[in-house]
Amino acid sequence: MKPYIVTARGRQWDDQMVDTARITATRQFEFDDAMGSAGLGVVVLHLSDDGVYLVVQSWAKDFQSRLSIFSGIDVGDLRPAPIGAGPTVWEQEVLSHERAAYVQHILSAEVDVDGWLDDALDTRPQVRYDGIPSGT
Repeated sequence: MKPYIVTARGRQWDDQMVDTARITATRQFEFDDAMGSAGLGVVVLHLSDDGVYLVVQSWAKDFQSRLSIFSGIDVGDLRPAPIGAGPTVWEQEVLSHERAAYVQHILSAEVDVDGWLDDALDTRPQVRYDGIPSGT
């Protein structure tokens, strides 16, 4: 499981929030494993302006993935997101990077799980002067 945290400007996270999100993500990964996942996945904890989102993506059967989204006012009340909800552009930025890393390190001729684990996107807030209100 590769973890990421994305925050809106001014939002802070702590270890307790991460531990609470980890419980939900672990349950989803256990379900995905029972459904035949490859045992590799990505978790994005997103503390946005309007609540908390948890995106869990498991790689399954080489070219397929399972995507689960949870939302809540706070980490303690994460529930499955409404049908039709999709990742935000900030979460998609992480998932896009992870898709490329999976193709490069896992689907290549030589499977390199350590390389995949090390290939992480830096999601720390960056100052941007182009007017895009980004937490990443």
